Amino acid sequence: MIKKLLVLTLLAVYNQTFATIFSPLPFDRQVEEATSGTEARLSSSRVFKNADGAIMTEYSFDVLEAYNLSNDDLENKQLKLVMPGGTYDGVTSMIDGAPQFKVGEKAFLLLKKIESKIYLSNFTLGKFKIQNYQGKTYYVSEVFPMDPNIGRISKEKMLDLMKTKWKVSFEEKKDSEEISKAVIVRIPPGPNKEDKLEKRGPAQEEASKEDVPLFFWSALFVVAFFFAFIFFKLSQSEHQHKRE
Repeated sequence: MIKKLLVLTLLAVYNQTFATIFSPLPFDRQVEEATSGTEARLSSSRVFKNADGAIMTEYSFDVLEAYNLSNDDLENKQLKLVMPGGTYDGVTSMIDGAPQFKVGEKAFLLLKKIESKIYLSNFTLGKFKIQNYQGKTYYVSEVFPMDPNIGRISKEKMLDLMKTKWKVSFEEKKDSEEISKAVIVRIPPGPNKEDKLEKRGPAQEEASKEDVPLFFWSALFVVAFFFAFIFFKLSQSEHQHKRE
């Protein structure tokens, strides 16, 4: 009975430890890993099963402002993002740490283009709530809203970071045939930035291994050692009891 309880405890610790991990990346690093950004409003969503039978949700956004995002990246003038999870035919699939969207909600999104498809950069780290305070617009992190360093950033500073990291300039687009009320970017001639992108899987469900803090692995080692020690003592105790 004690052994069974110990195994269940170990499984609980394992599941909690290896849930979706988000490392607190500085804003400049977040922008550097993205390829575009947008202020968008969720207009609708649909849930479906992909070819592998996994439940997925497709979100359709109305683009309000776009940064380094072109009309070729849109479908019927809407931004489409596919995320794992959702409820399909009464079955619910939940991904721990997945971004949450509500119809009508406005958000700032950092995006990444991989092989002509657009994804949310760094999964939930790429979503920011839009807030106004004392006449200024701020982007507030969905994952670390209370972090003093990466909890929020002014829209002005985010624009400066995007211009610097992507080496582009933003200008107001007047053509009604283009994205409505959006800011479009003219990309200067040069190498195709997409060729330099690090290949990551769709949805990017966890941060890269090098971003996992050292203290995390140290803590994990201590927990594993602790339970191994308890297991050894229990086994030794039972062995002595049988001999008696």
